[in-house]
Amino acid sequence: MLEWIGTKDPTGAWRRNLPDVTTEFPFEIPAGRYLVITDVDWQFRALLKPARQNVTLRLSVALLDDLTNSQIVHQSTLLLDDFGYGGISEALTTGFVVDESATLIWHSNPESVVSHVLLRGYLIDRQ
Repeated sequence: MLEWIGTKDPTGAWRRNLPDVTTEFPFEIPAGRYLVITDVDWQFRALLKPARQNVTLRLSVALLDDLTNSQIVHQSTLLLDDFGYGGISEALTTGFVVDESATLIWHSNPESVVSHVLLRGYLIDRQ
């Protein structure tokens, strides 16, 4: 599982949580492997956006050496509660693949804070 916790930098490093309760930070996709993402969980809190409004999270795959070169691979929208908070867990029908030369970045409404993102998946060998 990969985890990103509440800074305002969407290009920040991901932490890998391992089954033995240790972590790998910053997580990098090992050479010769792909990362397959199958599930996305995210939590959100509004700064300026009023309660009961929709917010959107977009995940993009970006090249490590040029973060402006990216493609959206997942988009999710949810309705904030009466206090401006929301969260969702999603099992992706097909998932998506990330190469060792890339990383994941997120985008959301500018007046908001994504407080937590969890990505579940697995590593496979390149063929």
